[in-house]
Amino acid sequence: MRKFWWFILIVLTPVLAWAEGGHGASASADLTGTAYGYLGVIIFVLAYALVPLENSIHLRKSKPVLLAAGIIWVLLAIAYIRIGDTHTAHEAIKESLLEYAELFLFLLSAMTYINAMEERNVFQSLRAFLVSRGLSLRRIFWVTGALAFSISPIADNLTTALLMGAVVMAVGGDNKKFVALACINVVVAANAGGAFSPFGDITTLMVWQKGKVQFNEFFNIFFPSLINWLVPAVVMSLAIEKRVPKPIDENVEMKYGARAIMAFFLATIATAVCFHNFLHLPPVAGMMLGLGFLGPLSYHIKLHEGRSERYPYILGARGAESVYPITTIVKSKLDLSAIIEKISLPAFTIDTNHMITYWNKACETFTGLTAQEMVGTRDQWKPFYESEQPVMADLVLNYLPEKMIEQHYEGKFKRNEYIDGAYEASRFVHTLGKEGRWVSFSGAPLKDEAGKLVGAVEVLQDYTDKKAAAQHFDLMKKIARAEWDTLLFFYGVILCVGGLAQFGYLTAISKFMYLDLGATSANVIVGLLSAVVDNIPVMFAVLTMDPAMSHGQWLLVTLTAGVGGSMLSIGSAAGVALMGTARGTYTFGAHLKWTPLILLGYAASIACHLFVNARLM
Repeated sequence: MRKFWWFILIVLTPVLAWAEGGHGASASADLTGTAYGYLGVIIFVLAYALVPLENSIHLRKSKPVLLAAGIIWVLLAIAYIRIGDTHTAHEAIKESLLEYAELFLFLLSAMTYINAMEERNVFQSLRAFLVSRGLSLRRIFWVTGALAFSISPIADNLTTALLMGAVVMAVGGDNKKFVALACINVVVAANAGGAFSPFGDITTLMVWQKGKVQFNEFFNIFFPSLINWLVPAVVMSLAIEKRVPKPIDENVEMKYGARAIMAFFLATIATAVCFHNFLHLPPVAGMMLGLGFLGPLSYHIKLHEGRSERYPYILGARGAESVYPITTIVKSKLDLSAIIEKISLPAFTIDTNHMITYWNKACETFTGLTAQEMVGTRDQWKPFYESEQPVMADLVLNYLPEKMIEQHYEGKFKRNEYIDGAYEASRFVHTLGKEGRWVSFSGAPLKDEAGKLVGAVEVLQDYTDKKAAAQHFDLMKKIARAEWDTLLFFYGVILCVGGLAQFGYLTAISKFMYLDLGATSANVIVGLLSAVVDNIPVMFAVLTMDPAMSHGQWLLVTLTAGVGGSMLSIGSAAGVALMGTARGTYTFGAHLKWTPLILLGYAASIACHLFVNARLM
């Protein structure tokens, strides 16, 4: 890797020296020969050299490029100020920020849907289905490859690779040869499948958003992408035995709302396409509208699972039914002992001396303490605390109960809107059950017909399961689980490349690659670079150069940038992710053994494109 970066520096230095501004880089001055420009290039190279080492040095890839982006734009601004221009750098960075904003919001919406489907067990249920079918190893090889190729155009190549990799490892077990070959197959298939869809890879998304290729036109490279996967897959499959491993008995049901989320995701994709094709609005606007579709659905799922967000703590999970039992007790004209036994929730009453007078059957079941043990004592604290302290029923008997309740529940309480003098609170009670329970406590004073205080009642409700359900699906939490390191990495890349373009360097590279070498050769090199350097900055650099080339050439660079990363395990996010999950089995060396065959598939896909899409070249 170190030799590669020294090679890049040596090659770029003479190119940058004779660079001329104005072709596709939107620079108003040639700053390539300045010290600021050279320093910017060095900083970018040093920062990006750390990105492939992310897993070995444990430094997230976003950190060095974020730092480099800021420094490059500082250098650029100083360079322009030195020539008396205080306007160009300002306008240029606004353009880069706008490009990033579109990409960021688009990916945020897509990632949120993927996270939501993962939480609803969509991918887990597919994995369980496959591992329980009893298929042969060779058939699993083809099924996982075919599914990776089919799913990645919608779900993205990284998610697809992780899903199919889990199936491979579950079925393959200790068969390292099978796991390694199947993982290579999944990586190649996922990258190839993502190449012919705007949603399959970041590079294809960028090409679509730039308007270089329309949505339906991506399917012109379907067959070249298919060839890219099939050529190595056919040969590798011959090295896999036909043995049938023992089926794994696994059954995972999709959670409530899973199918609706999948349908909404497809509707979101359709919305983004319609915004772009018919309304002539950016696709990101359609994606954000699609994210809006998920909002009401997530609210419906919460309600179905027993959650309502009335208050900013566990009481937010409570409905009117939890208030009704205590209202019934307080306002009933029946005998207190009769009515307290009729309600289904745990409840007890105390007199003005804080002595327990009633302890219903539900309370016996919930606490494990019988009425015989509790009635006539002041032990109402025992199920909930390790040492004696007042419970809600004790607190509402006080002259100034709110002040005392505040001390015990620290703001996590509210007045009952139905009953004067009644309060509600909640907390986690670790003494209940094996692992503790989330419990709400509703307490109210009891008065006789003359209005004289005679005691208090407390009703309990277990919200552990509903709290778990509330934690399981929350739209804001799905958004929070987006790959923020990746999103910030994109920010750093876009601003780094945008800054170097403003210096004038991309003009020089564009002139060398697309004028001197020719578009076809340049686009093939882009794919080869994508095996070593992340394809995102490579593709963004091409888009920023904006070379004048045919529609067929834009499809070619979309293809090569998408599938070129398959040649090395470190060449794509799918490969890096599987190296982490299949650690020690799917390795850089294991993948490298098959690189010549994958390179053959790469060449075959290019030949297929040049033949099938000859009219577009």
